[in-house]
Amino acid sequence: MRPIWLIIFLIMTGIAVAGFTKALRKRIEIVSLGAKEDRSDNPGKRFLNFLANVPGQKKMINEPYGIVHFFIFWGFIFIVIADIPFLFEGLFPDYSIPFLSTNPFFYLFKDILAILVFIGLIVGLIRRWIIKPPHLYRTREAALVVIFIMALIITEWLVTGAKLVLEPGRTSYALDPAYNAVAGLLSGMTLSGLTTLIDVLWWLHVVVLLVFVVYIPNSKHMHLLVAPFNSYWASLKPIGGQINPINLEDEEITELGVSRIEGFTWKQLADSFACGECGRCMANCPASLSGKPLNPKELISRTLKNHLLEKGSVMLAHGLKSTGEENEEAMAKIAETNPEAAEILNKNLIGDVVSEDVIWSCTTCMSCQVQCPVSNEHVNKIIDMRRYLVMMESKFPPELQTTFRNVENNYNPWGVSFSERANWAADLDIQWISETQDAEYLFWVGCAGSFDARAQKVSAAVAKILKAAGVNFAILGTEEKCCGDFVRRAGNEFMYQAMGAENVELLNSYKVKKIITACPHCLNTLKNEYPEFGGHYEVIHHTQFIQNLVKEGRLVLNKEGQYQPQRIVYHDSCYLGRYQQEFKAPRELFNMIPRVELIEMDRNHNKSFCCGAGGARMWLEENLGERINNLRAKQALDKNPQIIGANCPFCITMLEDGVKELENSESVRVIDPAELIAKLV
Repeated sequence: MRPIWLIIFLIMTGIAVAGFTKALRKRIEIVSLGAKEDRSDNPGKRFLNFLANVPGQKKMINEPYGIVHFFIFWGFIFIVIADIPFLFEGLFPDYSIPFLSTNPFFYLFKDILAILVFIGLIVGLIRRWIIKPPHLYRTREAALVVIFIMALIITEWLVTGAKLVLEPGRTSYALDPAYNAVAGLLSGMTLSGLTTLIDVLWWLHVVVLLVFVVYIPNSKHMHLLVAPFNSYWASLKPIGGQINPINLEDEEITELGVSRIEGFTWKQLADSFACGECGRCMANCPASLSGKPLNPKELISRTLKNHLLEKGSVMLAHGLKSTGEENEEAMAKIAETNPEAAEILNKNLIGDVVSEDVIWSCTTCMSCQVQCPVSNEHVNKIIDMRRYLVMMESKFPPELQTTFRNVENNYNPWGVSFSERANWAADLDIQWISETQDAEYLFWVGCAGSFDARAQKVSAAVAKILKAAGVNFAILGTEEKCCGDFVRRAGNEFMYQAMGAENVELLNSYKVKKIITACPHCLNTLKNEYPEFGGHYEVIHHTQFIQNLVKEGRLVLNKEGQYQPQRIVYHDSCYLGRYQQEFKAPRELFNMIPRVELIEMDRNHNKSFCCGAGGARMWLEENLGERINNLRAKQALDKNPQIIGANCPFCITMLEDGVKELENSESVRVIDPAELIAKLV
């Protein structure tokens, strides 16, 4: 045993642990300032999510570089395990730890992983600093973590290689390629030189390790500690049902939405520390890629986190849990005694920290959340800030004023009289649910399918198919109202809840159980959000339903005759694809059409690019950056199609507008698969 070494080591370790604990405790206290939220339900399912996404790195390996991270993750774990005997033997040279110090296969496996980690770090350096993809920031923090890990690997290799020269018969190192390679390089050194090298590099290794330990909670690499918990805390709700409801009847609620950083829930605050800045959200965000001010990575990992750390530190220093009206007197005293602290506390989340342009740029496409490997939840934060602007400040883009009024007066965003909602079906002999008691399915047409001339063609095609298959269905006719999808995502929770409650009351009065709809936005709201109001229905998209009809033999397609070849490029809508994870049905329908060649865009399935209409953007002018629908239309046109396939009325509108602007013609059509299937029945 080396008593002096042990004393110095314990002192250094104590200082490092104290620094680590202090920083970690402070961040935990800051996160605890957030509003309460229960993420303890269904622990079994949560643990399975944890296993899949942390040890299994399921979401991480979805990307090509993800496999590199997989080996860095597991390699680092084994490097840390191997550090136990490394440090122990440095302090107690005459002793060893069973298995960890003596098993050659452990060292072989550890070192293979360490070599892969080293190679992975080099690949990462090349990727970040030479290839320079925009979503990877080149920062000191990013460089330091690579230096720390490389230094730990190299010093451990050199020390153990030198020990192998001194102890050539040590069997535990016999199979290790790195140790033996280093031993070969050092074999010409003198005994004293090797001993000095071992001592100096062992202490260097200790210093690097302890500095790294303190550095972790004080940097973006806090995600090493938080991300595993964040995976466990991930929402278990459907992707399209994760907006937190507001109890509008609760008289104790003084603020609707979020205008102060502590107004977010603790989970929403923890997201900022879980972020590893991989940039996948940024690389797939239509707002960011089209030049809008919204950058989901910047919002989570920089803007909100920096404000949280700054304001949270001041709040903790002054014993504040909130900076709301309930602490008005305390805030006034702080303003008198510490103006600088008061300035931080009074900084407006919306305006001073996050601009309104950022808040209104989001299309709620959910690509950020689906791509995020650490289960961060970006979209709800934006919706919460919209809620505050709309319901507390009455501040929203002027276009929405008209749209809200249209919904309020005529129950649809177009503002067409509700008495005309069923005009599209006037000559189609479709029964209304008020006229029949035995309809098995309700065909929820939606506002677009009822009032938009282009979407009406899809509604008619779906109705024709249902009738051809002998499906017993009905429509609500003039009783149908807007489902409220865009209203809620625009932040108008008052109006949404009123609409949702009315719609559910109507549907339940008719004892509706099964619903077919051609609008993915309606699908999501009816299926995933109306249960909040007691509306529990089996809701299915028309492409899924038609696919089932064909498979069950209830719908027979007439494929006889002459057909021209058709090259169709398919666009996955956000609300059917990412939200419902339905990718197969629309493609199968297109493939049922004779002589169709179905091709994919470069961005498809879960990485599909938004059309730009979601999150109420359909009703807003797009004055910043490039038009998102034009970008998506160009991605489609780059495949030289004759037809662009879509499954959503809003996508069809946006893509048609994009094609017209880019092609200055209508030579490339945008078609719903039902329109082609209807020609075969």
